[in-house]
Amino acid sequence: MTTNTESAFRNKVFTQPDRLTKRLHAAYRAFRATNTPTSSNLNALAKKRATLMAALLAVCSFPVFAQTIPLGTATGFGVIGAQAITSTGATIITGDLGIHPNSLSSVTGFNFSISPGTGIVTGTTHFADAVALNAKNDALAAYNAVAARPCTTTISGDLGGRTLTPGVYCSASSMGLTGTLTLDAQGDSNAVFIFQMGSALTTASASQVQMINGGQSCNIFWQIGSSATMGTGSSFLGNVLASSSVTMTTGTSSTGRLIALNGAVTLDGSNVSVCSLAPGNAALTKSFSPAVINPGGLSTLTVTLINPNPTVATLNAPLIDALPSGVVIRNPPNASTTCGGTGLPSAVAGGNTVSLGAGATIPANGFCSVSVAVTGSQAGSYVNTLNAGALVTSNGNNSAPAQATLVVVVVPTVTVPTLSTWAILMSIIMLIVIGVAAQMRRQRQA
Repeated sequence: MTTNTESAFRNKVFTQPDRLTKRLHAAYRAFRATNTPTSSNLNALAKKRATLMAALLAVCSFPVFAQTIPLGTATGFGVIGAQAITSTGATIITGDLGIHPNSLSSVTGFNFSISPGTGIVTGTTHFADAVALNAKNDALAAYNAVAARPCTTTISGDLGGRTLTPGVYCSASSMGLTGTLTLDAQGDSNAVFIFQMGSALTTASASQVQMINGGQSCNIFWQIGSSATMGTGSSFLGNVLASSSVTMTTGTSSTGRLIALNGAVTLDGSNVSVCSLAPGNAALTKSFSPAVINPGGLSTLTVTLINPNPTVATLNAPLIDALPSGVVIRNPPNASTTCGGTGLPSAVAGGNTVSLGAGATIPANGFCSVSVAVTGSQAGSYVNTLNAGALVTSNGNNSAPAQATLVVVVVPTVTVPTLSTWAILMSIIMLIVIGVAAQMRRQRQA
């Protein structure tokens, strides 16, 4: 029998197409398939089901969309392509341009091209070099990070005419924009808008995306499963991260970045300007990977330190993360950091804190991380929180908390029924009786 509580959490959780809820969904289905309620096990099953449901609801209630997505070395690029970057007409890219694995011969229509055109790049150009490769790899990491965010609202129909607040908007297929999409940051300059789509993004002619109430275009992310096509005269905002290609038709403009991870970027009299976040305080994000483990299993806790400023940020005090009760440092801890400076990570097997020492540094306009191996022995949902002000740096402190949830789930094993001794004896007797009856019929027929 399905309870109202079960129906409520299925409606809340199982319509969200993120990897974590899919894994939890599988765990729940395994639980239902292998645990048939009887008069003798009803209370035990109720406890197991309550634990799993609590884990699901805790994971899905955390607003991870409130955290921005670091772009790393891709930050200064207006355009990144893989196979080609082509321009027709008076295109202007305010920012850097990079291509990898193809090289200069695949970049056409600019004043530096082998066959020159009228396109202009105000920043630095990189053709199949280490800088272009690193930028594309960081863009791919950002694409995957955006794709991993849990969906908060499923989009059906066109985006035009809507006013949306910060969140993660998703479609299993494509998204379209006809007219104006308004993004309302509600007075929060750090508001993040994420759009996930399984296939294409297409805008009609003269469409536009506009931001109101203090938001920043750099905090808009478009994760596109195939290609993006902007209609003639469209005005677009945000970071376009397309698995395949990006096409800007005649007279389009974009404030953000255009990134084609595996295909081409095509421009036609387009104006592309790299966005930049207003300098602000250092920030934190965190995650468990994997986020769902069995008791005693291994998960890696990663705390990412973000510095949105043009100067290096130095930790003025240790960053200390206390794990929730029920989660401990695994043996071996494997504590490590990508941060610079003199501050080192510290974690003791069996303990419940991980720290990064004072003197560690976060790159200018960049990020670094500290990681440690953790585990949990009891089924449940464990929320790990770093409070506002936990990160104290020369460029300010984090103004918002960072949270991540580790779920420890016992997936019941399927018990294969075995025949008792009496059942085996009865089966043998039945076979003997059937055999004797068959022999008697044959004798009568003879």
